[in-house]
Amino acid sequence: MEFTSYCLEEGILSDARQAVRRQCAGKSPLPSLRYLELLITDRCNLRCRHCYLGEPGGKEIPLGLLIGVLDEFNAMQGLRVLVSGGEPLVYGEFDALNDYLSDYPLRRVLFSNGLLIDERLLRRLNVDELQISIDGLREAHDAVRGDGSFERAMSAVRSAIEYGFDVSVSTMIHSGNTSDFGRMEDLFRGLGVKSWMVDVPCSSGRLRENAELSLPPETAGGFLAYGYGGGLHGGGEGFACGLHLVSVLPDGHVAKCAFYADRPLGHASEGIETCWRRLQPIRLADLECDCDVLDVCRGGCRYRAELSGAPAGRDPYMCVSFGVDPWR
Repeated sequence: MEFTSYCLEEGILSDARQAVRRQCAGKSPLPSLRYLELLITDRCNLRCRHCYLGEPGGKEIPLGLLIGVLDEFNAMQGLRVLVSGGEPLVYGEFDALNDYLSDYPLRRVLFSNGLLIDERLLRRLNVDELQISIDGLREAHDAVRGDGSFERAMSAVRSAIEYGFDVSVSTMIHSGNTSDFGRMEDLFRGLGVKSWMVDVPCSSGRLRENAELSLPPETAGGFLAYGYGGGLHGGGEGFACGLHLVSVLPDGHVAKCAFYADRPLGHASEGIETCWRRLQPIRLADLECDCDVLDVCRGGCRYRAELSGAPAGRDPYMCVSFGVDPWR
């Protein structure tokens, strides 16, 4: 019942009766691969000042490889596929991919900046949820994403909700939006946004060129307390984040997440399960941190922890959010 309740809360299961035939390859590997992030392209229609990916290289996962990956993930009894980018809606074969998505009994989530979402797209979109980036109210959002982008993104949020999609919002904390969080929460809850994810952008890509947007842990960490609902793909009991997630990058390489693009597990052409079995989960017992909230924060973002240089391999932003001194 605990597992069933979890799946219902995550939107993976529903209480509607529907006959679904699913071909499985046998027992799922342990730990199981539940979440598959597909960064199908590194191209984008925006040039956000805090984008961790940096300048696009024109890479896209070939459609044939994508279908093979989805077939294998489905056979491995995966639960949720996250279609991302870049901006996935500029993917050269998005229409064909969208047609294929209807064939899979997976929870399908599309990550987007919202600018290309209109009624024509919503009528034919084969996903269960749209996650749209909103990085502050109008002034703060437009300052990092471009003039007029806030209104267009919010229009996409409203339209998608009206069309019956689950809608979530992702917000990155930056120096221009710290006064907006209370009003953002009221706005999103009032519109019926299902969940709101709040995070700190990592210092990579264009953020290195726009360092004034970055905030120290002592300032930004407190804002991680905002947000609500599910949608995070964290660890499991006794393990750090990423226990059930893997990412396929625009060049076809597989990594534990997009931040680890320079340390791939292999290439998708080898097979997702082959790459997945090379990933060594991080046990909380192997971390040097000895605070009282380790089982709750699960070590925070391990990539941020590596960059920070904080003692005991701590993620200082997560520490601050729990009222822990990361530098002790």
